[in-house]
Amino acid sequence: MDKKKIALLAILGIIFVIAGIFFDKTSFLYLGVGTWLSGLIFYAFFPGYKEIMSLILGLIVLHAGVLLLLRETHLKLLGFLIFTAGIVIVLDSGISEYLKRRKIKR
Repeated sequence: MDKKKIALLAILGIIFVIAGIFFDKTSFLYLGVGTWLSGLIFYAFFPGYKEIMSLILGLIVLHAGVLLLLRETHLKLLGFLIFTAGIVIVLDSGISEYLKRRKIKR
């Protein structure tokens, strides 16, 4: 389990929760709590499939950033930061090494 990914998910959850409290929007609160719960579920309950779960979680974070970029007028910078964090999670997921190992096993 990679400690950097867990820390990144925790920071993203904190950003969403603080934005939800600051802007008084429950959708950000739901995104923050959902980010924390999805990180806990993916890394605690499915440790054997961490590459696949990291890829899925990165895509979810990436799409949340895109939605913030497209929908919110005042939060373009936050949307860009979350979009960038999603790209980092997807690229750091290790899915290509997982696919190589899986191909060698067959």
